[in-house]
Amino acid sequence: MRVTMIHALAESIPSVRLAFAEEFPEAEVINVMDEGLLIDFDDHITPDLRRRMSSLIGYCQDNKADAIGLACSVYAPVVDSARHLVNIPLVSSYGPVMADAVAAGPRVGIIASVPATMRDSEHYLRLAAEQAGKPVEPHLCLAEDLIDVMRNEGQAGLERRLEEEVMKLAPDVDVVLLSQFSFAAALSHLEKISPVPVLSAPHSSARTLKRLLS
Repeated sequence: MRVTMIHALAESIPSVRLAFAEEFPEAEVINVMDEGLLIDFDDHITPDLRRRMSSLIGYCQDNKADAIGLACSVYAPVVDSARHLVNIPLVSSYGPVMADAVAAGPRVGIIASVPATMRDSEHYLRLAAEQAGKPVEPHLCLAEDLIDVMRNEGQAGLERRLEEEVMKLAPDVDVVLLSQFSFAAALSHLEKISPVPVLSAPHSSARTLKRLLS
């Protein structure tokens, strides 16, 4: 089974490999990346960007994907329209992890480093809660230095900064959601120190794609 993941940030690729190795090891994972999707993104999806992402989704199906997942959180809204362009499972970065968060809530801490990701995360969390018929109480944490810390300090820096934010949120939430795929590299460390469960978007996506393809 071939699962193709679409990325706009190189740092999310190791997280996908990690998540699939742990949750769906039998899948053949193909990573497709277009850094321009993030470089050209200016806090909203233009028609040109929507068309570019939709073309990438079509390209993945044409190259023998059995399922497609988006690893770039800001492009999750494209899935709603692009789902009609393919005849294989197509999963956004938000759908699976938001369903998991609602099930573990109702008080959900969300950590993001991009304002657009935070805005979309809250929207999709509330949507998932509405679809599940459950209450939800988002607790938002915007830490805009996280990507720079990860690039400059590596794994240890990412773990340190996320630990700080998780521990701030923990007293007031039932679960913490790492909204960006690249943060999943710190999941193992956070699970050891966090007093509440921590959810990783790529791990949730891998579990969902495994279920859809089984």
